[in-house]
Amino acid sequence: MSEIVLLEKALNHTAGLLGKVTPDQYGRPTPCEDFDVRALVNHLVAGNPYYVTLAQGGGPDFSLFARDQIGYEQPGDVYARGAREVLAAWQTEGALERQMPLPGGGTGPRIVDLHLLEVVLHGWDVATATGQDRTGDPDAVQAALAGWYGNFPDEIRAATGMFGPSEPAADGAPAADRLAAYFGRTV
Repeated sequence: MSEIVLLEKALNHTAGLLGKVTPDQYGRPTPCEDFDVRALVNHLVAGNPYYVTLAQGGGPDFSLFARDQIGYEQPGDVYARGAREVLAAWQTEGALERQMPLPGGGTGPRIVDLHLLEVVLHGWDVATATGQDRTGDPDAVQAALAGWYGNFPDEIRAATGMFGPSEPAADGAPAADRLAAYFGRTV
């Protein structure tokens, strides 16, 4: 299955989750310690224009995450609009081959792979925090698990500041739970 199809499945699934988030849930904590539900939803919504720029060959613009991306709109609607834009950006020539620039120089993973991980993982965070089904889109979750599980050791996480140390997951846990635990979420 192509990266575009997998990302589209993940984006659509996460848009559906965000479509069920209500303002009375905004203050709830999430498995992602830095965010309550509203901050996490804003982070997800900001991620779409962030990845549009990266897919088009631009540099990271972290200021997007500091701005209110939701306002008084329903988060699922705002996210779905951004999902359409980012999917179009990923379909431009060369976009899928672009790699994330590393702060110390060099390049890291393909940006599209990082985007898929972020959509799947933060979708799991939203679902968990709001009491929704957290299994995710099976194809997208399996692709993220296959691409990342075991490939981002705890030793390098502290340097990135992106994820906590991996946590245990029960034997036979669903793939989304195993991925979340691997990236420091308590399942």
